[in-house]
Amino acid sequence: MPTRKTGTTAKTYTISLANRKARGSGHERLREILAAAKALFLEHGFENVSTRKIAERVGISQTALFAYYKTKDDIFGQLIRDAFGELAQALAECDRTATDERDWMRRCVTGYVAFGLSHPDEYRLAFMVIKAYRKPYNAEQLDENEEVGEGTRVGVPVFMQLTKRIEQAIEAGVVRADLGPPLLVAQALWASIHGLVAILIARPRPHFPWEPLDELIRVQTDMLLNGLLTERDERAPTRTARRR
Repeated sequence: MPTRKTGTTAKTYTISLANRKARGSGHERLREILAAAKALFLEHGFENVSTRKIAERVGISQTALFAYYKTKDDIFGQLIRDAFGELAQALAECDRTATDERDWMRRCVTGYVAFGLSHPDEYRLAFMVIKAYRKPYNAEQLDENEEVGEGTRVGVPVFMQLTKRIEQAIEAGVVRADLGPPLLVAQALWASIHGLVAILIARPRPHFPWEPLDELIRVQTDMLLNGLLTERDERAPTRTARRR
């Protein structure tokens, strides 16, 4: 009975022929297919995985797999939709709990980082497992263009929600208007946060003298927000006192 570990967490996928489900166990079979495919995509990359390999990992025939998903693109697409769906829920929680625009910005940054660290496999699938496409996408034709990756199709709307909130924060005088248009600011913010999440997930050079994780996240968040947000009058005395 083969046992595989995948991702950065101690997840183990154990599949055997004895585990084949009888007709009517479709929901459990779907979960097994997605779990096996996730492991393979993370281990080998999208291009090096076939439906045959996925079927073998699950312990079913390729023909049986086709009853659930016709192509590996369909499987990958479902995994991506699930990942972005969970990310959207995490960001929606920031909307629900934030007391004002400034609080929302901080919760957005820390919430995004927390999601990536608590869902490393899903995050890697959504942002770090690359699928090659033959043509560049047209942002205005996301639903019609078959060349668009599922990550783009479902990820761009989530990103545009962030852009809209930044636009509102600029209009409210919370985010600095001199930085540039909302889309540019949103892209720069996401790139900075993604860099932190990616390096924390990968954890390269384990002997590097990393500072405590919570402190690293706090400093990164403060650096981003100090450059992003406008100053508030009530903060001035604190900064003046520190300079004395």
